[in-house]
Amino acid sequence: MFLVSEVHPFEDGNGRIARVMMNAELVNQNQCKIIVPTVYRDDYLLTLKRITNQKDLVLYVEMLARTHTFSTMLHYDNYDDLYNYLESHNTFYEPDEGRHLIFY
Repeated sequence: MFLVSEVHPFEDGNGRIARVMMNAELVNQNQCKIIVPTVYRDDYLLTLKRITNQKDLVLYVEMLARTHTFSTMLHYDNYDDLYNYLESHNTFYEPDEGRHLIFY
């Protein structure tokens, strides 16, 4: 995922393609997909920049682990329950509008 994000081989959609490919690999291994909530976008982008600038993977791996744990809590069988869960965790806020809540 990081390689596509870093190299930017496409004119547009590099991040989306990187996340789709990451999730395809997770599903292939019977793992839950990783969903990055809107409110968490800055944390996600900053950890990618940290790898680029400082060659430090620790925060990136921790961020992916947190978002993976959060994603395992999402149940798609009832839209209203899912929406309420996402809303109660501030996932729809822009990063500058609010704080993401602890996902666990």
